[in-house]
Amino acid sequence: MKKTRIILLVACGLLLSGCNILSGNTDNPQDQPGGEDKPGGEDKPGGDTPGGEDQPGGEDQPGGDTDVTPEYEKGDKKDVNGTGLMFFETVGFNTKDASVFEENGERYVIYDGQEEAKGDQVFAARKGTLVDGKWVYGEKHVILKGATDEDAWDQYIAQPSVVKGQFALEDETYNYIMAYQGNEDGSNYNYHIGLAVAKDVFGPWVRVGDEPLIENPEIYESSYGFGSPVLVNCNEEGVLSLSYSFGETQLSGERHRMVDASDLTDIYVEPGYTEIPTAGLVGRDDGIITNAGVAVNSNGTIYVANDGMTSRNAPGNATSFEVAVGGADILGSATAEWTSIKKVTGMDTIDLDNPDSLGWDELCSPAFVTDEYGMIADDATKLNIVYTVFNEGVMDAKYTGQLCEIEVALND
Repeated sequence: MKKTRIILLVACGLLLSGCNILSGNTDNPQDQPGGEDKPGGEDKPGGDTPGGEDQPGGEDQPGGDTDVTPEYEKGDKKDVNGTGLMFFETVGFNTKDASVFEENGERYVIYDGQEEAKGDQVFAARKGTLVDGKWVYGEKHVILKGATDEDAWDQYIAQPSVVKGQFALEDETYNYIMAYQGNEDGSNYNYHIGLAVAKDVFGPWVRVGDEPLIENPEIYESSYGFGSPVLVNCNEEGVLSLSYSFGETQLSGERHRMVDASDLTDIYVEPGYTEIPTAGLVGRDDGIITNAGVAVNSNGTIYVANDGMTSRNAPGNATSFEVAVGGADILGSATAEWTSIKKVTGMDTIDLDNPDSLGWDELCSPAFVTDEYGMIADDATKLNIVYTVFNEGVMDAKYTGQLCEIEVALND
């Protein structure tokens, strides 16, 4: 059984990455770095959606059937300094780190948010409908909260990544799977990666087991650990590509592993990992890749969107991100390099129709808009990227996060 599954994983990895994914590296105390504040200095690595808007879920997980769309006429609105804003929420309701995909002509967004102003972080979801060439987003629904058990590893949750597939848990089959990062207290330390599943994006979402999928060893609990997961479904069933950030004081970056989640009572996680290389990336002075969005197409082309250097002002997030493309041999290769497509900065987000617009101050946590399996179309001529912005220097800036979208053209 295990041999068959390994063969399946290797075949899938060869299709998408063009290299032998079963490397000798392992996430263990001997060679696994954690991550101090945030890998590469970012807010927290992250990237970080399907469903039916009128089917609020969540009786299994608290808050799944709660509509908490803010009343925009109440409270202070966030500043609109640049272009591409997807939807408004008032100050006190963070909107950040999204996972976005399109399915059957509709768009689904899952992101970090709050159920109440300046409250605990939760996962929220919205459905978008295309109206006269513009995406219009419906009500906000809370779909997953931090665990309430005082011994749970994920009392604080962040950075969701969602794809469609087929995932069996006991006598049920689920249509969507979410990878997310969590820890016990919401600090910037000791993050792990876990899974949850649902039949509909709006829930109910069911946590998979009591332990994380990828656990930060206890000896590294004072470091960042693992986070910012990004999923791609390789076979439209249960074989997943998992990319994620790691970080410690002196070392941070991105790793890739294969996961077979077809049977959630017997998940296969590739014992080794592949380092995602940095050669060819020019968007950062320190040569780090972290907090990156990742997507692929069926030809094995891999796209990455990497957080840039951080701001010196509150809340200390990146001020740009770089979009790059790599061939099927980019993973595991000592010589292959990324080809940089564009470095997106605040200058790219200036509203030319608004003389007061200076563009967004802080841009971070880029995520590709994909299909429901995390894939980019083979004939794509552009990439749609959703990213998080903050009002730099604003009091309570951590509650001014908003989601924006930008199109980046692909060269012929």
